[in-house]
Amino acid sequence: MSDHYLGIILPKSTYEAMPDLQGGTRSMFMIWEKAARKHGLIPCYMRFFDIQPGVATVNAYVYNNETFHLQKVPAPKVIYTRVLDYLPAYRSHLKSLMKEGHVIYNVPNYDVEKHKVHDLLVKNERVRNHLPETELFTVSNLNKMAARYNQLILKKSYGEFGMGAMKMERVKKGWRLSYKTKEGELKQVDFKTKLPTVLINRIRNYTYLIQEMIPLATYKTHPFDLRVATQKNQYGEWQVSGLMCKVANGGDFLTNGAQGGTTYTLEAVAPHSHPTIPSQTLVESIHQLALQTARILDQHFPHLADLGFDIGITKEGKPYFIECNFISDYVSGLFEDDRILHDEWESVFRTPIEYGRYVMDRF
Repeated sequence: MSDHYLGIILPKSTYEAMPDLQGGTRSMFMIWEKAARKHGLIPCYMRFFDIQPGVATVNAYVYNNETFHLQKVPAPKVIYTRVLDYLPAYRSHLKSLMKEGHVIYNVPNYDVEKHKVHDLLVKNERVRNHLPETELFTVSNLNKMAARYNQLILKKSYGEFGMGAMKMERVKKGWRLSYKTKEGELKQVDFKTKLPTVLINRIRNYTYLIQEMIPLATYKTHPFDLRVATQKNQYGEWQVSGLMCKVANGGDFLTNGAQGGTTYTLEAVAPHSHPTIPSQTLVESIHQLALQTARILDQHFPHLADLGFDIGITKEGKPYFIECNFISDYVSGLFEDDRILHDEWESVFRTPIEYGRYVMDRF
């Protein structure tokens, strides 16, 4: 195994787009390349099963002469995985590689559903007051939460990009359920006591959570939350590498870029959303919550390195932990015309590579 090659495991779709990467994805790779070269590393890009236990080499893409070439390289000792997959075969493969001596960081935590993360965090006094009330979906729990709050969010206990999320809000004649179709169309249905068919069908197929809907601060009348990139750095310590405000589109209740949300810097949003609160005060409270949460999770789940926290903030400036993305893809909304929109966000992509150097120097 080579001490110079840093393995990066990519999703199949990204791998298959090489060597003709375009747009923000290529720009992300260029940031990786620049950071790696600075630290004496050569990134080699592969799919999950390209690297095999007991095989000294691997076919991987390597960047050279302004393009990516598929070539045989020594099997990398340290590997940064960008794949979120829960198949048992993946889990078994990772264990085999680690047993042989490969060091893999940012490993998917297969069995970590959102309600398990909440149950863990709620036990900690420092973050408990920054958690929305959350229950597993049952009719009994729904009735209990509906008696306490006028607005609720229903979401999959395991899910990404806001897929399947629904909003319940009290109206004059009962309740209104807002949801998105597979085609991305926002729909609403009113009901009193009988649950809508769309809700019944979704809870039959997935484990859902009921969550108190945080009264989010707004930017030009649109609610927003933050994606807080919390990562291990070149010293092996947790840091907040970037804050990205995700602003909902139109009358939507979802802020995710995949759901039509738009990404801004906090510096652009804060004067509108919190005109009486110094921006640095907001930043410090968000950083504190993110770092406390990362350190708690790091004690319970192995091989964490690159966390994407969704954190909401009220009009009064109080941050709330909404959920954790254990493997995050920050490309959406951060690049325009093949360039990163704001230089400070470059750290979000650079830091995991720098942590790879830290790991390599210790194994």
